[in-house]
This record gives sequence, structure tokens and C-alpha cells, in this order.
Amino acid sequence: MSLPQEKVFISEAEYLEMERKSLKKHEYYKGECFAMAGSSRRHNTLSLNIASLFVNFFRKKHCQPYIADMRLQIDTHGHYVYPDVMLVCNEAAYVTEDMVNDATVIIEVLSKSTEQYDRGMKFLHYQSLPSLKAYILVSQESIQVEVYLHQDKDQWTYELLKQPDDHLHLDCVNFSCSLAEFYASVNV
Repeated sequence: MSLPQEKVFISEAEYLEMERKSLKKHEYYKGECFAMAGSSRRHNTLSLNIASLFVNFFRKKHCQPYIADMRLQIDTHGHYVYPDVMLVCNEAAYVTEDMVNDATVIIEVLSKSTEQYDRGMKFLHYQSLPSLKAYILVSQESIQVEVYLHQDKDQWTYELLKQPDDHLHLDCVNFSCSLAEFYASVNV
């Protein structure tokens, strides 16, 4: 009979030191590290399509898009994550060269293993970011994009887009594109 493994907790400073030396990425929450799984071909293509749209649109503008390798610190929750795609529009958000503590738009491409987390605790924690205006969930199983837009203090609106000619409108950053552009070269 084996005994249950005791959880090992590390400090945020220990996590950051370890993470900067590691070949693999880990998310961190209240003392625990969680290895990030690899992603599928569709997941990668969707993330790249979205990031490319952002890069082309925001070139020479005040917002900077990032894809999966820029760490986001959610300070109020002791949580460090790697969003699939995020848009940073506030220069003060840069904590270090590899980490920000705020974002204006965050996009997660849903996976079976992370969907509940992306919809639940992660979204709840993202809502504490002062500049977050849009949280977007993108399905890799079908053409489906869920858009949460921050209105006032604790109010968010929800929009479901399901057709290739549906348009995602992000008035908060003056950006718009069709779902066909998101899903280009993705077999769903």
C-alpha cells in the first residue's frame, strides 16, 4: 500500500526562478505548480491565426499581442498563467521582460482538459485585472466563439458567434474580424 504524496508548496519567488530556468511551462496558483500540456494542431493553428490578425491590426499602435509564452501575473489571487493569446495595451503592465500583470483582451482556445478551468476559476481570476475588457473562448471542435465584454464594475455581457460570416467586434480596441478569419485552415 502506498501512502498519498504530500503536496509541496513553493513561494512565488521560487516559482519564478524555477520557471525562468525550465524548458517546460508551468502555471502557478497559491504555492502549487501545474505543468502545461502540449496543444493540438487545431489549437496551435487557431492561436496563431488570432495572434496574426492582432499583430497585423495593431502594428504601430499602442497595443501589443502575445501568444502563449508571455506570463500573466494575477496578483490578487497569487496566480500565474499563460493565456493562449492576449493583448496588452498598458505600458505599466510590464513587470519584467517575460511577465505582465494586466491585459485588455484575453483569448483562450478551449481544450477538453482545460475547458472547465478556462470557464471557471481562470475567468473569475481574470476579472480582477483592472484593464480587462474582453475575455474570449474559442472552440476547436466547431466554429464557436464566446465573447464576454466587461461593461461596468461587475457586469459582463455575453455573445455567442457560430457562423463563419459572424463578426467579432471589440470596440474597446477598435478591432473587428470574421470567424472565417479565425478558423482559416482549421478543419472543424
